[in-house]
Amino acid sequence: MTQFRARRTWLVLGVVVAVIALAGSGLLSPRTSVLVDDIAQLVGGATATAVCWWTSRRYHGVERRWRTLMALGMAGWTLGMFFWAFYRSVLHVPLPSPSIADIGFFMFPVFAVPALLSLVRQSPRREAIGPIHLWLVLTLDGLVVVGGLFILTWTTALGAVVHTGPTGSLGFLVAVMYPITDFVLIAMVLLMVIGPKAVAEIREPLTFLGCGLVMLSLSDSLYAYLVAIGAESMPTIADAGFIAGPPLIALAALTKRTEPRNRNAPQQWRSDRTQLLLPYLLIAVIATIVTVQALIVGNLDAVVVILGVGVLVLALVRQILTLLENDALLQQISAAQDELRYRAHHDPLTELANRAAFDEHFASAIENYRQTNSDWVLMLVDLDDFKQINDRYGHPAGDRLLVALTARLREAVPEGAFVARFGGDEFTVLLQGTIDDAVVVARRIVDALRSDQTADTSVSVGASVGVAHFESAQFEFGDEPLSAHTLLRQADAAMYEAKRSGKGAVVVYGDRRKWLSP
Repeated sequence: MTQFRARRTWLVLGVVVAVIALAGSGLLSPRTSVLVDDIAQLVGGATATAVCWWTSRRYHGVERRWRTLMALGMAGWTLGMFFWAFYRSVLHVPLPSPSIADIGFFMFPVFAVPALLSLVRQSPRREAIGPIHLWLVLTLDGLVVVGGLFILTWTTALGAVVHTGPTGSLGFLVAVMYPITDFVLIAMVLLMVIGPKAVAEIREPLTFLGCGLVMLSLSDSLYAYLVAIGAESMPTIADAGFIAGPPLIALAALTKRTEPRNRNAPQQWRSDRTQLLLPYLLIAVIATIVTVQALIVGNLDAVVVILGVGVLVLALVRQILTLLENDALLQQISAAQDELRYRAHHDPLTELANRAAFDEHFASAIENYRQTNSDWVLMLVDLDDFKQINDRYGHPAGDRLLVALTARLREAVPEGAFVARFGGDEFTVLLQGTIDDAVVVARRIVDALRSDQTADTSVSVGASVGVAHFESAQFEFGDEPLSAHTLLRQADAAMYEAKRSGKGAVVVYGDRRKWLSP
């Protein structure tokens, strides 16, 4: 929210609070207080109508549609408010029911509902809806909210109207429709809260619009309840929603959707604890109201009992699904951690252990040698002339050949040997055994890696192997501790000696013997 919009919002809210406080403070005479109340509602309704209509001319598509619908709805509401204020503040007589004012008031939900739906349709669906239980959770949350709101409506306005009004008359039907339409609007707003969150660019106007609709609906339901129980007068403070609702709707129409910084970036959905807590908070409110009513009245309405049990059952099922969802999420996290751990220690092309995994295993082998004095050898395997294959046939062909040679390398080494891709076309093999054992394995590797085919192209491939013996390296340096750097340097030197000997050879560091491939 920019500074200008923030100042505008606080200014409007400040004026609304001041008017509500003035009308309900008791400082004014009852007639003057009612007059201020009616004027504030008329001015607010007319302003919201004008603002919604004016701003709709500046937009196209969905942005124009929802503002136009709200302008029509607010125009009807303002018309009804005009007749209400005329009878109350000018004629000083009760407004008959039904009357032309009811037509105007009922125009508001008729246009407000499609306005809400058109605005929410801007929110893109999630690319991946997920498993079926996600839809079940959203459905259960919606049923809990709708059921809970109906209980609240029944225990207040709707129940009072049904129990006290003469059924079958047009006036009774009109009286019942007010709390029902209020229930629909509030339920829609709350369902938008617990459902998939709106994207950031429409969250602000959607918030203002939802708050405005809820404020109007609350005061409307409160008025219907007071009339149903035979209240002699409507407290001015009860009109707070009628005063605050239209300015909030006007703010929604004035608020522009936020333009994303990067239009190509995917729209992010924001998780909100409200989505998790709202159904349970609503149940707590229902339980409190029902308990108070039971203590005061002494019994509970059958409708309240049946719906209350139903809502509790739905909430219990929803909690079970939440536990299952959390368990599935933990399994996914564990699988993802295992995958990350595997990728962190393996080469993506050959699936061999990578340099990081080799360093860890190499350090463990050196520590084992120091403690047990076991025979260990390190072999450094380098493919001969592999760069020329990449240059001549391309890297994709070289990668395919590398994968094929890796499979042969795995088969050539004995079980228990540790094979890693050291980098590029170099591999390392850690083997627990003597020099003679290492030479046998190394010669088997040279024979296995000799290849003349990659994809549909004949090539000539070989390998040179340098061998470093842990015990020989320790003997060379005497009392100095054996290091990984020393062994790698010796294996590397032996490998280059093998290449100088004609390639396809095996050389043990410090040994004058050389094993050449046939």
